[in-house]
Amino acid sequence: MIRDVAENDLERVRGFLEAHVETSLFLLSNLAILGPRLGDHFNSGNYRLIEAAGQVIAVFCLTRRGNLLVQAGGRADLAEAILEACEGQSIEVRGVIGEWLTAEALWHLLRADPRFEPTHGTKDVLYRFPLAAFDAATAHAAALPGITVRALEAADFEQWERLNTAYLAELHLPVPAPGESREAQFAVRARARLWWGAFDGSRLVAIVALNATYGSLGQVGGVYTEPADRGRGLARAAMKCLMEDSRDHHRFDQLILFTGEENRGARRLYESLGFEVAGAYGLLLGARRPQARAQMHHKWPGQSGELYTYEVYEWPARLSPGPGNFIFATSRSDGGWRPVLIGECADLAALAAHDRLRGGSGRQQASHVHVRLNFNPGAARRREANDIAARWMPPDGPALSGASQGKKRSAV
Repeated sequence: MIRDVAENDLERVRGFLEAHVETSLFLLSNLAILGPRLGDHFNSGNYRLIEAAGQVIAVFCLTRRGNLLVQAGGRADLAEAILEACEGQSIEVRGVIGEWLTAEALWHLLRADPRFEPTHGTKDVLYRFPLAAFDAATAHAAALPGITVRALEAADFEQWERLNTAYLAELHLPVPAPGESREAQFAVRARARLWWGAFDGSRLVAIVALNATYGSLGQVGGVYTEPADRGRGLARAAMKCLMEDSRDHHRFDQLILFTGEENRGARRLYESLGFEVAGAYGLLLGARRPQARAQMHHKWPGQSGELYTYEVYEWPARLSPGPGNFIFATSRSDGGWRPVLIGECADLAALAAHDRLRGGSGRQQASHVHVRLNFNPGAARRREANDIAARWMPPDGPALSGASQGKKRSAV
């Protein structure tokens, strides 16, 4: 059973997430700061849970940013139900963040949509570090000459924004639009002592951050050094400052972080600082292509002689929601159309999913889809589909002269 998280569910939800705390930190942190309902903040969203036999077995949240935060204890079999529940919301799923097995299963489903284009899709290694093992004396002994390492302040915004934007671009992560809200958010995080940097003179050359916190646990992120300054130990120095502040200022017991499985340089850095592998994590991001605009209209005559006007899109396409009729077709050399599949459905926006499910049927691949919004009852839509199919796809002959026989119709 999937439903919204209610106020009286919060204790059970937190208990479930805390049982998987190292891969639930974004869910726990956002829940603590923003609550369980969608708000104006881009990290807010409606928290939902899955129950079985009275027990919470999964918690997920589609944020305003479009990131699906998920914890299902490694259960890949829940992915389809979770994604289906999210696709009923007004926010489009743009990525998946969470423990690896469930995130990977969700990612496969997202990528099966021909409109979806991955931008960042790597398996990350999850690391942990118990702060009781941190030796501040050793950290200070390795200080770099001429380099100042400190917590960042609001006045550092312009330099921080330059490095942070470069970091996001290098990893193919979404780059927020510049503006006062971004500066204000940085100032809040700087006052909370969540960003640190290494300065060569007055120039900021490396940054690190705590990008999520909950209880006695902090999650490290945003580690970046300008390319020209790499190899100087700057990220290491900033990391040690973060680790010391995490123990002495924030009073954390443990730090976690994740980095790309193939990012050998970052992995060597973290392992040399004492971080140990704790599992796998998914930070999988992308976007759906914007809806194509209809380039033309085409009139299809039915067997009855009635003409039906359809909009023509290149396939795959993101279609507007609503009931209607569709004709999958390929273009002919003479400028006409060869229908491949004719039918009707309750929601044209779901046509890609239905087409994907039929992908193994052996029918010819369509280059275009012709669609017509049709708010008549389903029986009327089926009559239209049958009328066109009877004219263009006779059951005992070729669809068109020289064309192979097609399916008569399909209602979805």
